[in-house]
Amino acid sequence: MKVLIVDDEPFITQGLSLLIDWEKEGCEIAACLENGKEALQYMRENPVDLVLTDIRMPEMSGLELMEQVRNEKLSDAYFIIMSGYDDFGYAQQALRLGCLDYLLKPVDGAELVEMLRKISSERDKLLQEQQRQKELEQAYLGRNMISRLIGTYDTGKPRKIIMSDLMDKLVRAVEIEDKRQIHDLVYEFYIEVKEKELSEETLNFNISYLLYQLIRIADEQDPEIDHEEIMNFISESSFEKSLVWGNSDCMIDFCMEYAQYIQQLRSRSARSVLNDVEKEIREHYAENISLRELSRKFFINNAYLGQMFKKKYGVSFKDYLTDYRIQEAARMLVSTDRKIVNIAEDVGYKDSDYFVQKFIERMGCTPSKYRKEKGSAGS
Repeated sequence: MKVLIVDDEPFITQGLSLLIDWEKEGCEIAACLENGKEALQYMRENPVDLVLTDIRMPEMSGLELMEQVRNEKLSDAYFIIMSGYDDFGYAQQALRLGCLDYLLKPVDGAELVEMLRKISSERDKLLQEQQRQKELEQAYLGRNMISRLIGTYDTGKPRKIIMSDLMDKLVRAVEIEDKRQIHDLVYEFYIEVKEKELSEETLNFNISYLLYQLIRIADEQDPEIDHEEIMNFISESSFEKSLVWGNSDCMIDFCMEYAQYIQQLRSRSARSVLNDVEKEIREHYAENISLRELSRKFFINNAYLGQMFKKKYGVSFKDYLTDYRIQEAARMLVSTDRKIVNIAEDVGYKDSDYFVQKFIERMGCTPSKYRKEKGSAGS
């Protein structure tokens, strides 16, 4: 992982270079630069995976650098902002711009290593997902697509005919749930198959093409949809009968079912369960709850629930949960004499250092300072 360090104080960049064993963490320091302007030019010419930058610098600040990189779509690099305690407001702005996290100066080596490992883990997951997506797409268009669903086998003989124009029209009809067009196009497809005396293998190859396009439009409705959900829907629908029987009526049934499925992806509403989700947070905020788990519990699409949650509350589910936990912690700090490490556990944080970091982000000071100030104010 290539790392770019940006700070106008040379002793900071030199210190960071020596602070940890970068190579051991799978990192390489690509360059150490003095301001955002130099870093921006560097990133226009060189690939970078992580940018570790100070907030306040001459020429161009860290925030301006980050914003410009995102606006120009130069890189998907992770950003970690370094700031002094007085720069907390800037750090909050950086997080809103999509900064992964921020470090308070002087930078703690153990904290930096923890962040690097977190980034490495996220990158690995992303690469695995991209590889999985690539393999899925190849499978959808490949000759063994159907065998993955029902066990039929493509012998791999040459001379396959893809009626892509007709298939594309059928996909469009399914997408807009045009029942008349679905009927007409499926019948037209099977008439062509019969008139041209196409083999079962060629028939299946065309259906593989159709499947790929149908899965693509499901992706367009929800880019984060679990592909297993789509595969399960296909395998449990009339699709198998369509192939085994080679029957146009069965294919029409499958296309109709899939058209309804697309409409469900498009219109499934989270409004009816948002109150239940909020109740879950109130009752289980100290537990390891996630939006994905809640979406499964309430039988609603994960990404759509997240969108509706943010629309109603103005923040993501993760931020809402963090805010709720910190507010509860703040209440406990003032109303009880429990130790900070115990309060951290009470609100769902096993790592007390991470809890302190999140508390500072939300409340602008450490838990101990908050307790001291608010406790004395209330006495």
